Amino acid sequence: MFLISYFSSLEKIKVLEDTPEFFLRDKILHVIEYSILGLLSFNVFKEHEFLEKKIFFYAIMFTFIYAVTDELHQIFVPGRIFSLYDIFADFIGGSLILIKKFI
Repeated sequence: MFLISYFSSLEKIKVLEDTPEFFLRDKILHVIEYSILGLLSFNVFKEHEFLEKKIFFYAIMFTFIYAVTDELHQIFVPGRIFSLYDIFADFIGGSLILIKKFI
């Protein structure tokens, strides 16, 4: 969460400037970073027995809420914008933990 917050507070990310531009690069990066956050959230929530069968729901909702707050944070960062498409990509990434349920 710290790394996501840190990189979203930068006006431009130097590493991304050096990589080739391709269609949906930004959205793919959102999916990857939030799938990691979703997996880590799931691992934290599964340690609590009282959550039982709702672990996936809580992990996905936690990831989604963090994605929304991160996009709201970007409103105040020069050169960054609020994007519903980014939130959607973050939600897809966070939802990929459902695959863990079927593996």
